[in-house]
Amino acid sequence: MPVLKNARHERFVQGVVKGISPGPAYTAAGYTATGNSAESAAARLLRNVQVQARRAELQGSTAKLITDVRDLARQCTEDAVNTLKSVMMDKLANSSARVAAANSLLDRGHGKAVQHIEAEISVYDSLSLAEKQALLEIIDGIIDADEEGNSDGPALTHH
Repeated sequence: MPVLKNARHERFVQGVVKGISPGPAYTAAGYTATGNSAESAAARLLRNVQVQARRAELQGSTAKLITDVRDLARQCTEDAVNTLKSVMMDKLANSSARVAAANSLLDRGHGKAVQHIEAEISVYDSLSLAEKQALLEIIDGIIDADEEGNSDGPALTHH
């Protein structure tokens, strides 16, 4: 299938195939819609028969290209491993290059070592501004109730 005659349709499909969400791809293609209207219009455009056909074609050619590159790379596997091994065994080579080659061989042969990560995650950071303000109001109510000697605290309501 040739490039779509409608240039904005073509840009939209190209964006979607590259992994851009439909709404942003719709506006990036040159359409003037925002928020939910962009999402709705993008959904309608995705149902267009020509757009569907072009998308399928592009996704198929992208998958074929990835497969071709992967196949070409796999043809070099033995040479790559031999190169890594020769660097690793070369006593005159830079020690960091020898270690990198050894690690690369171990990773390929046995998988990467498990890495433990410690992290502090704050739920507060993921809240919207409105949610943060509501939370602060609740905390202020608790503090005020405590200062007034009301052990029951404020009445918490769910909106």
